[in-house]
Amino acid sequence: MSENNQKRLATFRDMEFEEDVPEIPLEVRDVLNPVRLTEEDSFPFRCHPDVSCFTECCKNIDIVLTPYDILRIRRRLGIPADEFLYNFSRPATLAKGQLPVAMMQMDPENGHCPFVTEQGCTIYEDRPVNCRYYPIGLALMKREQAEDEEQFFFLIEEPFCKGHCSSKQWTVGEWRRDQGTDGYDELNKEWMEMVLKRRSAGDMVSTSPQLSEFFYMATAQPEEFRRFIFSSSFLKRYTVDKATEKRIMESDEEMIVFSFKWLKSVLFGDAFVLPKPEAVQEVVKRQESRRKELLAMKEQETIEERKRMHDAESDSD
Repeated sequence: MSENNQKRLATFRDMEFEEDVPEIPLEVRDVLNPVRLTEEDSFPFRCHPDVSCFTECCKNIDIVLTPYDILRIRRRLGIPADEFLYNFSRPATLAKGQLPVAMMQMDPENGHCPFVTEQGCTIYEDRPVNCRYYPIGLALMKREQAEDEEQFFFLIEEPFCKGHCSSKQWTVGEWRRDQGTDGYDELNKEWMEMVLKRRSAGDMVSTSPQLSEFFYMATAQPEEFRRFIFSSSFLKRYTVDKATEKRIMESDEEMIVFSFKWLKSVLFGDAFVLPKPEAVQEVVKRQESRRKELLAMKEQETIEERKRMHDAESDSD
């Protein structure tokens, strides 16, 4: 992390407002084809209602919901984010990253996704991006010393899945276009990069409880984050131009994009959404006040300790 980022991060951290995903089990690792695929690589696959394993891949799985997944599904259902999260998701944190996320809540009786029936997915046109990609997996990797993340694909081959027995061939690029992943990838990429960056940083970057709450609100509840921006002191503290204010007021997609930029600023010190100069001065004054308070407390403790030592020596005489 650059020196400028470290300085910005220190400022962001002082600008106050008032169940873990398990490690990947062996049986899951066994179905992942470790060979990296490109857009041009091909694979056989076809899923349809007449295949014997139809909807088997839709149960007893962990589906992390991206911000755009939540937006599309709740729009499909015609409900606000908090109602969707309460009824159809469960909270979790991404392993090691300490970032709270929402996961699809499976039916406790049969383990199925709540939106899947014998006939298939009832929200198919707005299904999560993980479901769209299946049986292809998308991954981001950041190499040491590299500035940008590396994107690649891999194949998921589960024993029960008969779709791989089909003679229908797809390239990865054809499959992505057919399944409509492009719009999802565009909005989800920054979220994935942010999660990867946080995981890569390890203990170098701390995630306070307050920042964790902001991360969840900003990525899962854009309506709530919008209310926070326009009803709190946020706009007095951060530099946001009027055009951006208008966009995030009118569009949930723009709200999500803005939230990513702000989170990158407060989590990593990136210069996307900067605090106003007067807000920085307020932070500096508060830091100086704290420093003086700590010095006064330390001096008082020293005086009291000397007094105790003096009284103890007097008693011994």
